Amino acid sequence: MTLTASRAWSLSLGFAALGLAVAGAAPEAEKASKSEVPAPPAEFKEPKWVFSLLPKSMQKDPRLDYTVITEMTAAGRKLPLVTPDKPAYYELFSAGYRQLGDAPGEERTLTVEQMEPLLVKSLTHNGYLPAKRPEHEPSLLILYTWGSHNRLVEGDEENPSISSDRMARNLLERAALVGGDGFARELLKLMKDADTQQAAAGVPTPPGGQPVFDPGMMQFANPVSLFRSKSVRNAFLLDQTSDSVYDLVASAYDYRSAGTPKKVLLWRTRMTVSTQGVSQPQTLPVLVQAGSVYFGRDMKESAILSKRTVREGTVEIGAPTVISTEDPK
Repeated sequence: MTLTASRAWSLSLGFAALGLAVAGAAPEAEKASKSEVPAPPAEFKEPKWVFSLLPKSMQKDPRLDYTVITEMTAAGRKLPLVTPDKPAYYELFSAGYRQLGDAPGEERTLTVEQMEPLLVKSLTHNGYLPAKRPEHEPSLLILYTWGSHNRLVEGDEENPSISSDRMARNLLERAALVGGDGFARELLKLMKDADTQQAAAGVPTPPGGQPVFDPGMMQFANPVSLFRSKSVRNAFLLDQTSDSVYDLVASAYDYRSAGTPKKVLLWRTRMTVSTQGVSQPQTLPVLVQAGSVYFGRDMKESAILSKRTVREGTVEIGAPTVISTEDPK
């Protein structure tokens, strides 16, 4: 799939729904953050990307890799760092479950009544507490949504032909979920560069001349391929972006501005996990737990965390406790 240069920049517009935005209110990456990004919880490990011949759907306790990214705006950086000793109070509002892209018609998920206590418990870790009037008026409105973002599949009955614009938009929306606005903008640039390279390769050569790029050089010099080859991390982010994911997005707004046309975004946290071989009820509780130390903490890049999950029925929704399934020593 290639992206025409004339249309590429239009894809940076319109990702408005709950932070699926490549452009707009993006954080200013060059400014130093006041907040110190904490280390991941002890029960989460750096991913090892261990290959297994057994599909995750057949594993008793598959190890899954999660991404978490929080991006803070300039307005958010002006506020004091929130901690358990210096808490901030919020009102929580659910924008509901969202299923984007191509997905099974009867995909199972959690209800609002199940999701909310998970998120409240996770937010408490960093000092974000539910408002209790009149003692503690809210200074934040935290808007959240969860669900799945699935890659588009071309050639089936529902999508006999998908435009390159729609395919690119679908991919870039997931890139923002996986790595934040900065990663999505970087991927957009790589796609534009690849499109320019493809156009240059198609320039007719004079009789007896040589093509600008032979097929092998085209593959080697492709900007996206070069980005992938730079690190295991880059390869993982591209793989997570190119496939379907379950996700949660929480956006914190200044409470006083929430009812006005000019809502002030302070920070946004996005979390994903691959859908392969697992379900939302199985993974979402662990996904929300994974983000507990990252809410309201400005991050230059997404954290990639690995944890074993367990089959449905072993995670208690409401007061979640994850049964330990670590490898025996």
